[in-house]
Amino acid sequence: MSKKSEKDINLKKQEVNKKHIEYYDKVLEILGFVLDEYSRELTKADIEFLEMPKNSIATFDFLISSIIKVQKGQRLALGLDEDIYEDTSPQINIIEGVSEAKI
Repeated sequence: MSKKSEKDINLKKQEVNKKHIEYYDKVLEILGFVLDEYSRELTKADIEFLEMPKNSIATFDFLISSIIKVQKGQRLALGLDEDIYEDTSPQINIIEGVSEAKI
């Protein structure tokens, strides 16, 4: 692969990644609005906590699931979950030809 096509691919990846981040930001904004409105509705409703309707619980579960998906997508697009392993173990030097009797 030529350096020019490699550069074009990297540029395209950056553009697509930027779009993904913008979309995730927009979805998160919308989810924030929906969650705010939903919580207002719940506080206005005269519902006992233990008697919460199943559709309310399902809606709440859906919102949580959506937020988790957006978080995962954003972390992926931003590269926050890339594990960069740094070997911090001490370096061991092996000395050849050492006689135990001389130590």
